[in-house]
Amino acid sequence: MDTKKTILSVDDSPINNKLIEAYFRRDYEVISKESGQQALAWLEDNIPDVILLDIMMPIMDGIEVLERIQANDRLKEIPVIMVTAKTEMESIKATLNLGAQDYVKKPIDFTELQTKVLIAFQINEQKQEISKYKSYYDIHQGMIHAQRIQRSILPDAEHFRRLYPKSFIINLPKHVVGGDFYWIQQNFHKNSIGVFDCTGHGVPAAMLTVMGQMELHTLSQNGNEIQAEQIFPLLSRKFSKLLNTSADTYTQYDGMDGIFCSIYPQEQLIEFVGAKRSLVLIRENNSQLIVNNEDTEAKLSNEQFSLFEIAGDRNSIGKESEFVEFTVNKIKFSSGDRIFLYSDGITDQLGGDQQKRLKRKQFFEKLLEIQTKSINLQKSDIFTWLEKWKSNNEQTDDILVVGIEL
Repeated sequence: MDTKKTILSVDDSPINNKLIEAYFRRDYEVISKESGQQALAWLEDNIPDVILLDIMMPIMDGIEVLERIQANDRLKEIPVIMVTAKTEMESIKATLNLGAQDYVKKPIDFTELQTKVLIAFQINEQKQEISKYKSYYDIHQGMIHAQRIQRSILPDAEHFRRLYPKSFIINLPKHVVGGDFYWIQQNFHKNSIGVFDCTGHGVPAAMLTVMGQMELHTLSQNGNEIQAEQIFPLLSRKFSKLLNTSADTYTQYDGMDGIFCSIYPQEQLIEFVGAKRSLVLIRENNSQLIVNNEDTEAKLSNEQFSLFEIAGDRNSIGKESEFVEFTVNKIKFSSGDRIFLYSDGITDQLGGDQQKRLKRKQFFEKLLEIQTKSINLQKSDIFTWLEKWKSNNEQTDDILVVGIEL
């Protein structure tokens, strides 16, 4: 029987420790300490698998505790995730520079924290496997830094919540770095959001995400608005130009699938463009949706809600679509409608009793089932359902799901 992994939670608030214990105790052994001194005394005889360390504590704060951990050869390889109510980036930067692996802000989003704990375990296991090979270890450390760089160029989570206060994001790379990313833009009369899934996963896909995000940044700088009908052709031409500058043909099929929505709140209108991806809209007590001035029937429905799937085009973003005109779908929405943008990683995940791929229909049925809850609470339901489906299988692909209530 496998021994449970151990989490050491260090927080001067007993309530925070109890919340962490309650959330993780089913799968892990959780040890709680209410001061840095208590934690260091316990660490003299014990080695946890991960440490959750509060920054703001009396007498000895989290930064000093981290310094002592990093100065101890026996302890310095333990992954440390900082937990802080502070928003000052200097404190967070200080802990990352000292060797902390990651951080979460209070109030804690436990789905986010669980994701980071799982990544910490994964990184630590990989680190142990390759630690005897110094060159590989250096590569792995570079990967961790690459992960931070990649995350830093994603839209700021707090800005995303201000723009879409009723929303959630599930972002689970298959490896340390991944090929799925999201992008947002705010203008005075519309908000735009894109979800993109680059070819493959891991380092090659991560390089494509940087290209995609940098091009989106270039297109939108100086307040320029990105138009729905222009976005995919512009990205296709850029990818074609950058990836086909030599006789090397290996990259000619690299690119990405994507969803892009321009949302006009005053007109209650969505302009949607899809590259091998569809948009899902769920509304209450209504069996029809107007798309391109025509009634559209629901794909699934129950007594309270109807789910609509608006298909995108069958082309990807890249060389094959350099001169393609993508279809702009105009969707009339109502207040309270919910839209879901997702990469195919979730529907490709292997699992279940028969070790098969999760199908779109199952995903749509799950979305429909949880609509009685506020959209902010749906993230945890989807995450838990996905973990149960996956069971002991490896993650098949990068997974990105964004839900927004309009």
